[in-house]
Amino acid sequence: MPEIEEVTTGSQGGSNAPGPPTEDVSTEPPAEQPEDQVEPGSDADLERFFKKVGCTKDDALTQKHLQWGWKNLDTHDGAALAWVIRNNKTCITLDLFVNEIFSAAGILVGAALADNTKLKSVDLQQAQIGPEGAKAIAESLKHNRTLMNLKMHYNCIGPEGTRYLAEALKRNEKLTNLDLGDNGIGLEGCKALAEMLAANKHLARLEVSKNAGVQNNPEAKAILTAAAAKRPPTELYGPFTLLMRDEPGQKWSPEGFHDVVKWC
Repeated sequence: MPEIEEVTTGSQGGSNAPGPPTEDVSTEPPAEQPEDQVEPGSDADLERFFKKVGCTKDDALTQKHLQWGWKNLDTHDGAALAWVIRNNKTCITLDLFVNEIFSAAGILVGAALADNTKLKSVDLQQAQIGPEGAKAIAESLKHNRTLMNLKMHYNCIGPEGTRYLAEALKRNEKLTNLDLGDNGIGLEGCKALAEMLAANKHLARLEVSKNAGVQNNPEAKAILTAAAAKRPPTELYGPFTLLMRDEPGQKWSPEGFHDVVKWC
């Protein structure tokens, strides 16, 4: 009979029985860091932001119109927004309406506008950036030479923020449309805007409707109406337009909301 060669398996000197199954050492992808643990402006922060607004980095840097209204942006998104504003060299329209980014993010966005040389229209309606956010935007308006349309309806800027913007617009020669509706600008804000209208020759349209301290206030209205009446027609857009409508609904002011609806 032929000899049968004995074959051993396993480790030297071990059992012939097969060893235990190899352990699966694969791991799941790491969980995303919470927003407040991501360094603002970092690659991880930008990746998080682009996922939130539903676009790629390339799109954010090349599109002419960025429609980012109603994207649930908040105070964590200020650095990423500022990065886009500074680095997109083609965008002319940035819509951020109904994103409550508040003051800290508003300051970053406002400061970034000083470095932008393409944007013509920015919509910040209901961003609630407050007086400090308005101050940052005002500082940029002193240097920005392209922005023509700025919508800041309901941003809680009050008389203080209005004064910042009014002072900046005494120097700005590009902005043609400014919406400051529902900002609680009050009598003092109207006085600041009236002084601005005497110096600025380029603004073609100013919206101050639904403002606490202006609505149903004959003195405040008279100040702005008189200032508007003295303005000559603009060279490109004709007669100056002042919108100062009394509108229903609650109105914000630094002292709180006016005309709050009470439910029975």
